[in-house]
Formats: sequence, C-alpha cells, structure tokens
Amino acid sequence: MTPASSPTALLLGANGFLGGHLHRALREAGLDVRLPPAHTDLTALPEAEWAALLGGAGVIVNAAGRTGGDLPALTRANVLLPARVLDGAARTGARVVHLASAAEYGPVPEGHTSREDDPTCPVSPYGATKLAGTLLLDEAARAGRVDALALRLTNPVGAGMNAGTLPGRAARELRAADGQTPVRFGPLGARRDFVAVRDVTRAVLHVLPGQPGAELRGVVNVGSGEARPVRDLVTVLARLCGFTGEWHEDAPGSPRSGDVPYQRADLTRLNATGFTPLHSLEDALAELLAALPAPPIPQGAP
Repeated sequence: MTPASSPTALLLGANGFLGGHLHRALREAGLDVRLPPAHTDLTALPEAEWAALLGGAGVIVNAAGRTGGDLPALTRANVLLPARVLDGAARTGARVVHLASAAEYGPVPEGHTSREDDPTCPVSPYGATKLAGTLLLDEAARAGRVDALALRLTNPVGAGMNAGTLPGRAARELRAADGQTPVRFGPLGARRDFVAVRDVTRAVLHVLPGQPGAELRGVVNVGSGEARPVRDLVTVLARLCGFTGEWHEDAPGSPRSGDVPYQRADLTRLNATGFTPLHSLEDALAELLAALPAPPIPQGAP
C-alpha cells in the first residue's frame, strides 16, 4: 500500500488494545488516519458532527466495543455503534472493516473447526451483543447496501494487554514473582485459538480498498487456525521470564473457560486471498513481556 493509493481511514476505538495497534499500523502503511474526539459516546454524537467525522473517509475501521459492563452499555458499544457506522457508510460509500469476536460462536464440539456459516450460540452478554452487531453488518453486506466486512477474531495476544486479561496478568505476576511463593491461576485446560495482534493488524491492512482481500464481504475468521491449551500461555511466559518457581491451577476459574472449552477457527476464506498468519504465540508473548514497564529494583540490591 502506498500513500498515493491509500484512502483516509476513520478509526474508532484507537484508545483500546487492538485500536492502538491498528492506529500505528495504519499510519505506518501511509494512510491518513482520522480519530473521533477522545472519550466521546459516538452513539450520542449529534448528526452534523457524525456526518463531518465520516466525510471523506474511504474506509471506517471499527475497533470500538466493550467486553464488560451492564447490558445497556454492551448494547450501545457492540450493537448501536456498528448500526450507526453501517448507516453512515451506506450514505458515504466508505468500506467498513469491523472487528467481531469468536465469542459469537459459543460452545462447539471438541475438535470442531468453526466456519463463518456455522450456527452461532453465544453464552455471554458480550458474545450476544457482538453477534447482534455482526448480524447487522452481514445482512447489510449481503443486501448490497454497504461494502462491509466483519473480521471475526479469536483471542488476540500481544504488547499492551492489561492485567485484567489472563496473558497480561500472568506476564506481570510471573515476572515479579520471587520464586518462593507459588503463583496461582484458575483451571487452564480449555483450548483456545490464539492469534498474534500483529497478525490482526496485518489482516486489517489486507482487506482495505486496493488490497488483496478487498473483495471480501460479510464475516471472515481471523485466528491462528490452531487450538492450544490456555496452559501454554503460562508455560511459555514462565520460560521467557526465567521463572523457576511453582504455579498452580487451584484459584477460582473463569466462567468463560468452562462454558467454551474448545475453540479453533477455520481460515479458508481469508487464506484464499493470500493471507496466512506469520507470528507465533511465543512471538506475541515475548512482545507482551518486552512492552511491560521495567520492574522496580529491590531495596538494597546492587
């Protein structure tokens, strides 16, 4: 992609984990990136201001959304905002690239590879509201009302994950551990499709106007195509940290892991356009560790 052929990109959600990575990637690709005013509820933005924000943008990348909160907050972020984006894009002709979630699939049989046209049965308010936004986009794309694509992400991993995520928490605790006190996690036997955040940004760039994936519409999976035990996260991080102490899986577990014990994405649609993941889980976890602030030096240390 060259600056001369690049559209102006309106990026929503640039202050989040994925949005921050996308902001850098879009700028490095030579795009003119436009951001909405910080801390603005875009579902309540006056129509004139919303139209001005959309004006001249050739692509809208929606990385905004919520993973937690009450149902009204989840609905505003994950359903009403995508609906407003689609309505605006139908009037301006902009291409919409929306970040969806594999939580929309819900539980699947062990060993099953989830395809985009599989039945969906989310088991959380987050998954249900994300699915509602994706269904709105898919219907609008199928009807030809808008040029829109939902990238259905599995579990992105990389630099900048906060301590509220398992990788973010494990990285911080294992690096800070003294090796004497065991580090405790919930059960880690669930198997997940982890995707490096750098491959997520590559996928977004791959489907922009003028790029090989630009003909894709509707829903497209983005993942590694591999199901790995969540335990691998801790095992790899412990090795990268040089942690030689004990860690256990006897803390209270996450309901999400129990409700969805297995996940693996079918990447056929994205692979058919020439895209394959390049970065391993080990690469992503090393980048997560490298981006953490330096640990404090113990008092009295040389």
